[in-house]
Amino acid sequence: MLNSIKVKKIASSTLIGVTLITASACSKKEEEAPKVAAPVASVITTAIVKQEALSNVVSSVGVINSISSPTISAETSGTVSHIHKDIGQYVKKNEVIAVVDSEVAKLTVKEAEAALKRLAALLENQEKSLVRNKKLLKKGFISDARYDDFESQLKATREQFAQAKAGLDKAYDRLEKTSIRSPLSGNIEKRFISTGDFVTPGKPVFKISTSDKFQVVLLFPETTSRYFKKGLSVKLSTPATPDIIAKGEITDIVSMIDTSNRSIRIVVDVNNPGGWSPGASVLGEVVLEKKPNALTVPQQSVVLRPAGKIVYVIKNNIAIQQVVETGMKKSGRVEIISGLQQNDMIAKDGAGFLTDNTPVSIQEAR
Repeated sequence: MLNSIKVKKIASSTLIGVTLITASACSKKEEEAPKVAAPVASVITTAIVKQEALSNVVSSVGVINSISSPTISAETSGTVSHIHKDIGQYVKKNEVIAVVDSEVAKLTVKEAEAALKRLAALLENQEKSLVRNKKLLKKGFISDARYDDFESQLKATREQFAQAKAGLDKAYDRLEKTSIRSPLSGNIEKRFISTGDFVTPGKPVFKISTSDKFQVVLLFPETTSRYFKKGLSVKLSTPATPDIIAKGEITDIVSMIDTSNRSIRIVVDVNNPGGWSPGASVLGEVVLEKKPNALTVPQQSVVLRPAGKIVYVIKNNIAIQQVVETGMKKSGRVEIISGLQQNDMIAKDGAGFLTDNTPVSIQEAR
């Protein structure tokens, strides 16, 4: 009986010990089990979708050209004796810019003047003689045939006088043409002659460009061709005078695409604002489109993903992916054509590290 009791005690003690060991082992396993970490929120800054006025402005560098650039030619023959103006210099209308030797022309004038003077005296004497002979005819002292001879001589002298007068006018004109004058005010663009050259009528001597009104040719990408139209305002400036802004209008559009650079040519007429010269480079800016109430976001808010252009909208500290369509850009901001609404809160700095439904921690709101 005593032995039976001892066996039961030992069994009981063993069971208790096993239970304690098992409990201890379970407790250690529970302590050693890895804990599941909570998602870490991405730190970002935010921005608000807002409205602002945007303009689609395109620019191009062109060259200033004179609208009128006539080539002046010699109008008489002779040797160039003087050149008064050179390339780049300004000339006034009718100003003498070169001289052809005038000695021959002056001699021709003197001969024509002498011939006209002689005929004028002869004509005066014949007219007086005709008056006297008319009186003699009435008294019967001369015949009708004799009087007719006097009239014929007077008529011939009058014709000679008219020819001599025309010859003198031509001599004066030739003498005048020995002075080569500018037909307009402008700048000497080219000089084709030197002192001592022999010129003939029609030989080019100078090329002059006007400086009161210019024509500018600008090249733009063919993708913008649909926006251009005649009369559209163009703002122009030059590197030499950046503070001087001129406004011109599109007067012509060369629709034929330049195959070398896939561009179109825009022709702009503009008045010289002062200090501009033909041949200088010019920057032209054209406003193609205006949107007074465009939705815009910071440029860094728009990121590229497989779905396209994405902006992350923040709702309850969660970044929600939103596909957007973008338009114009201005000063670090991008127009949103579709996908967002005004006053939406979006991710700004850090947007490039987000994915859809990512928890975020907002550092600041702007």
